[in-house]
Formats: sequence, C-alpha cells, structure tokens
Amino acid sequence: MAGFDDEAALRSVAARAAVRRVTRGFDPGEGDVQIEAAAEAYRAFFSVQEYDLRYRRFDGSFSPSVRRAAFVSVDAVTVLPYDAARDLVLLIEQFRAGPLARGDVNPWQFEAIAGRIDADEAVEDAARREAVEEAGLQLGVLLPVARYYPSPGISAECLYSYVGLCELPDGVEGVFGLAGEAEDIRGHLIAFEEAMAMAASGEIGNAPTLLTLFWLAGQRNRLRFTG
Repeated sequence: MAGFDDEAALRSVAARAAVRRVTRGFDPGEGDVQIEAAAEAYRAFFSVQEYDLRYRRFDGSFSPSVRRAAFVSVDAVTVLPYDAARDLVLLIEQFRAGPLARGDVNPWQFEAIAGRIDADEAVEDAARREAVEEAGLQLGVLLPVARYYPSPGISAECLYSYVGLCELPDGVEGVFGLAGEAEDIRGHLIAFEEAMAMAASGEIGNAPTLLTLFWLAGQRNRLRFTG
C-alpha cells in the first residue's frame, strides 16, 4: 500500500488529476488560482498543506487573499463485492481512527473493501489487489461507480469506487488483512436488502459504501436478470 512518502505514487496522483474533464460549471484557465504562499504544516501518514491564495470569482474579479488548508494523500479505490446470482454483498468491518477522533462510541465501521493506489498501479489492479488482501476474494468484472472527492472542502483524496462481480459462497467470510499494516479485517456476507436496511438505519455510516450501495440499487435488477 502506498504511503504518503511514496513520491512515485504522488506523481501518479498528479497525472490522474491533470486530466481535464467536461464540465457545465466553471472551467478554470491558467491564472484563475493564484497561490501566494504554500507550506507543509504536517507530514506523516498524510500531509497537511496550507495555502495563501486568491481565486477568480464568478463575476470575473479575484477574491481577497485567503488561507486554506487541506489534507493531502494519494488516491484510493473502493470495491463492493456482489454475487448477482445470490443477491449478496460482502462488507468488511474494521477499526477506524476517524470515528475515534470524533468521539464516536463505536469506531468499528462496516465498509466496502478499500485501499490506496500504489505507484504506477492501474486503478482496477488496485481494486483487485485489495480484494485479495482484505477479503481473500478473486473478483470478476469490475463495474465503475464513480470517481469523486469525498470531502473536497478539507481533503485532496480522490476515490475510485467499483462494484466487483464475483461468487460469494457460504463460508467466504473470515478475518483478513496484512500483518505488516496491522490490519484486522472481518468479512460479513449480507443479503442486499439487509445491507440497504443497514444503510437506512445508520448502521452503515461509511460514505463510499453508501454511495456504492445506492448505485447498486439502481443496477441490481439488470445485473441479476441479464447477467
């Protein structure tokens, strides 16, 4: 798994971020963001970057100089394994520091499989690698769900989410994870309708997992009955 000190992985992030995409919103050109100063306030598992900058406003003028900060990390991938024949998904469960820092009484989260994209690694290859590491699964077809910034006001992380078609037989659950990364990950084989009930009740509180479940809800009949 790529860490923040992996400069090659960061170069891969920069290459993906440089791809210009069609938008019906503001399409910035050169000079529309003017960085007056930049500093790295923290660097370990991720970096915190601080900027003094001005940006072009919708009326064509520039904003006053403002200070903004963002968490910076490499891109990541999520994948939700789905057995269309049995209408089952596999969710993983693991401890997360974010809910702990917020004071959540239960920092263990139900999630899709997820991990950082290594340097020069194709996004889909990262999804398949993480499925093996975190759940012992070999995935079939990967269905792209979305590419998105989960919290663009504070974080530079970009996620690529997928549904991974596969067979999920009884007994596929287990405890997985890389010992070198202190991972302790438990799998749960769950009927799709039950997973949606968990989403509705708040038992699932992980944003990429919710997004992927809602996407799958819209595609489920097609996948189940047309293959």
